[in-house]
Amino acid sequence: GGGGRGSLNYIQSLAAAETEFYTFSRSVPDVVRSIHARAVAFAAFAMSQEELGQVFAFKKGGGIAGYVLDCVEECVAVAAVGMKDGFEHLDELTVEQAVQITANISALQRTLPRLFGTIMRGLCHVGMVRADQLDETFQYADSTLKGADKSCDQEVGAMYSLVYEICRNKIDMLMNFSLENFQWVSKSTRDMPNAYCESLIEYMRNTFRCLGPMDEGSKAGLHFSCCGHVAERLVKLLSDGASAVDESRHGMMMGGHDGDSLPPISKIDPYGLKNLSRDVVEFEAFSESTGIPQLSECFNELRCLANAMLDRDLPALLLPENEAIRRRKYPFLTLEKIHNILEKYVGIGLGEKLMGGSGNRSSDFLMLEKKEVSQLIRVVKMQLES
Repeated sequence: GGGGRGSLNYIQSLAAAETEFYTFSRSVPDVVRSIHARAVAFAAFAMSQEELGQVFAFKKGGGIAGYVLDCVEECVAVAAVGMKDGFEHLDELTVEQAVQITANISALQRTLPRLFGTIMRGLCHVGMVRADQLDETFQYADSTLKGADKSCDQEVGAMYSLVYEICRNKIDMLMNFSLENFQWVSKSTRDMPNAYCESLIEYMRNTFRCLGPMDEGSKAGLHFSCCGHVAERLVKLLSDGASAVDESRHGMMMGGHDGDSLPPISKIDPYGLKNLSRDVVEFEAFSESTGIPQLSECFNELRCLANAMLDRDLPALLLPENEAIRRRKYPFLTLEKIHNILEKYVGIGLGEKLMGGSGNRSSDFLMLEKKEVSQLIRVVKMQLES
């Protein structure tokens, strides 16, 4: 019993020291006490068996004690899995629940050195560790502790993947819902980000707030995974070609899951591109607000594509002789992607262009007429075919 209390005190002092990182459920101390109680039961059973004449082979460090330690290692592995399996439908977990499970397994993991120490003291105390086997028994205890630790690691890793999957599915759902019939031919510029952008940022902000109990590396990893997923899908929507439109109409996967994927944008005008670049600024500002270094770089390629399409020097930059300058200015830009975007570019009428030029605020970005679009497509195509 004393050992159980010792473990509990250890957990409580751990909680006090690291409250901001680890807040575990009340079940965790119960689990640790339960493993300790089982260890006591195993030891009592093994001793009674030995008294009845059962001989424990010396194949393990320290004979009889090794068998007890094996049982403890197994108990920890089962407990780590059990913390996860306590939820009937893992696919219906919220991020909060999944993070809580992760925190619980991590808390269990952090009690292991103390728990194994307590058990070893108990085994020595009742005479189950022979003096001539002391070193081997402690070495064996160390290896079973490592095994138990690894079991917890595996489950924490699995939970990390699950948290990411939950986030990714939700991001896909939000994008599919808000962009399904979205009009990228905007005909005017917006002062605010598009609604889909705001809803994604809101979701990510709320999700990242729930990650408190995770370790810093996992937390940063999830930030990058989520922002990277959003950016990757938007790049695909913007720059995948017409063939991808047809494919995804046939239920092809595109950054998401079968049947619920979005086809790439089929038509976009200069205003739509300008508004998209406004969204990118918002995504980057959000990334920077998280305090995770370099997170905003997830959106580099998207920003590069949008800005290039708005650059009034683009027609000149696309000429073969200016390739080096273009690569320096827009390192993520490929001619294939530019070609695909130009194919869906809705050119403006001459009247609109003239109005745009007369002090209208839209004149600060590239606005191509229909015939200029065709001309640029030819320029790009020639280079792609050469």
